[in-house]
Amino acid sequence: MISNHSDLVLAILSPFLSSISTIFQSQATKQIHPLVVTSIGSILGSFVLFLILLIRKRRLNLEKIKENRKTILIMTLLRPLLGQLILAYGLSLTTGIKAIFFTKSEPYFVLFWNWILKKEKIKQKHFILLFFHILGAVILSTGGKLMLNKPQIGDLLIITAMGLLSLSYFYGKTLVNNIGAQKSNAITLGIAGIFLFPFAFIFTSSPLHSQHQTGWLYLLIFVLLFNVVGLTFWFSSLRSVAPWIVSALRSIGPLIGAPVAYFVFGESLSFLQILGGIIVLLTSFFIAREHLNAR
Repeated sequence: MISNHSDLVLAILSPFLSSISTIFQSQATKQIHPLVVTSIGSILGSFVLFLILLIRKRRLNLEKIKENRKTILIMTLLRPLLGQLILAYGLSLTTGIKAIFFTKSEPYFVLFWNWILKKEKIKQKHFILLFFHILGAVILSTGGKLMLNKPQIGDLLIITAMGLLSLSYFYGKTLVNNIGAQKSNAITLGIAGIFLFPFAFIFTSSPLHSQHQTGWLYLLIFVLLFNVVGLTFWFSSLRSVAPWIVSALRSIGPLIGAPVAYFVFGESLSFLQILGGIIVLLTSFFIAREHLNAR
């Protein structure tokens, strides 16, 4: 597959925005309920995107939406609904600086889904890389102290979310080519946000109220960085860039996300955790390179 230059640039920019937004999303979930962050965040993101489409006079093609309704439903379930909701709950329990490393487990899940959906064989060297990847993730999560506490449960939830989000690559490419990046993003975010909003009232007390006003500011920053811009860039990159390349490029996110977490919120990692994070990033890079070399 030949990648368009502009789409490749978007594939590079998307993980930077994603990692920074993850830091702010993590802070928002600690001050506002994760269910509220996911539902309100999706609704706000969808509203801004539809407003942009309206200003640019780009109308929705209802016939195309109807033709792609199954793919839209699957994408909504995998990414803005279940994927982002589980991620938000995970972020509420752990630190953002750890989360940006755990989100780089995507290439292994893409490998898994390729094995399930496309019957691609998994080589022995891939299992070896996976072993070291899991080892690095354990070191990053525990810092050498093995105990199942809230932060580690949060880490597991983030990894679970990556399994769902990685599956969306296979459907996102189809959707963006048929409907368009902004429209696909706006529609899926809107459906997820509207669906989750009533549950935010049922399962949380006063979901629109928070004693921490900064939490809403962090939510707004997350919405603009990720739901509006970063996720649209992700959809756009899938037009001509192979999903594996898009997934592999997400490994560069911590290069900017980690400094933001440290300098803005004072989050840091121990030496052992930094070592674990490096192992996670290196194994993600090598498994992605293995796949690309096989193409």
